[in-house]
Amino acid sequence: MPLKEMTIVDLRERMALRALDDRYSVSEVAEMFQVSRPTVRLWRDRYRRAGRDGLQDRSHIPLSCPHRTDPLIEELIVAERKRWRHFGSKKILDRLKESHPELRLPKRSTVDAILSRHQLVEHRTRRKRELNPTFIARYEATQPGQLTTIDYKGQFRLANGQYCFPLTLVDTVSRFILACEALPSNVFAPTWRVIQRVFREHGVPHAMQSDNGPPFGPTHGRFSILSVRLMTLDVLPVFSRPGRPGDNGRHERMHRDLKEQTTHPPAQNLRQQQHQFDCFRISYNEERPHEGINMQRPARAYKVPQPRPFPSRASKPEYPGWFETRRVMVNGALSWNNHEIFISRSLGGRRLGLEPIDDGIWAVHFYRFVIGKIDERKNDFL
Repeated sequence: MPLKEMTIVDLRERMALRALDDRYSVSEVAEMFQVSRPTVRLWRDRYRRAGRDGLQDRSHIPLSCPHRTDPLIEELIVAERKRWRHFGSKKILDRLKESHPELRLPKRSTVDAILSRHQLVEHRTRRKRELNPTFIARYEATQPGQLTTIDYKGQFRLANGQYCFPLTLVDTVSRFILACEALPSNVFAPTWRVIQRVFREHGVPHAMQSDNGPPFGPTHGRFSILSVRLMTLDVLPVFSRPGRPGDNGRHERMHRDLKEQTTHPPAQNLRQQQHQFDCFRISYNEERPHEGINMQRPARAYKVPQPRPFPSRASKPEYPGWFETRRVMVNGALSWNNHEIFISRSLGGRRLGLEPIDDGIWAVHFYRFVIGKIDERKNDFL
């Protein structure tokens, strides 16, 4: 005789019967069936009220939804959207309040959900900023002078109403603040002047890390003007991952101290604010022991073994003889096999070296850096 297969309802019934038996406590039944005591009480009480039928699984859908939008209001919202195709939830609600003041209308978020449910909303995919993954990485510096981090601390208003944009450069190994400048904007030209001054005074680092905001990150193509300038000086541009300020955590921590000690309250003008920045920089570099460098002071830890001098003249890129060379046009494209392949406007006028690495695939070199690949079969820059 075949064995009868036990269902979940059979098991619950056995559990309920044991729980109704005065010889067993709820705790003993729970241990016997390896469940919790509330579970034992649940099936015991259901069996007591409805017998075996009460042990069936029940739907978890609520019997009522008090916050559900009235169907009439939902119809009005849908009708407004269909009539005025370009009106969003804010304008639809404004019209309905005027035409139906007696109705209790839902919030904008509810209207947006109704429009989405009726497929009356065009969901646009947000275009991500185009970044070169080659430069989104960590650069492990082991000695002072190898990696400089750069960032703009959030702008703030001075007492005279003018905005101040603090630009800071830090040596990541020694924590030495190389520059802390009060600038009137965060555009490229004044940023580059500060970078040049630091490079002339302290030497050229091997890499410079920043976030992807202006003027560090690209706006047209994969490369910013700043990145291109750095590569011409043999400096690797390194970018933090988008939305990950912790990639430059040491710099961000210094910014917190800078804000606390120099902007509460802010100075009257840029000149006075620069004086406060200078005082902070001296104190931070020369007086404050730093736990991250074994309680040393950054000024004592900042000893660059062999500083790289800032060149007096810009060098020209040199490529091996087997490379193909192409000059990027002003529009950011280069001509290849009678096709224009867009690279970056920031490289306009620059000469690139193309190295064959596979069938139809060319590595694109700019100075010593590989900045991407060209697939001549698809006429695409990868």
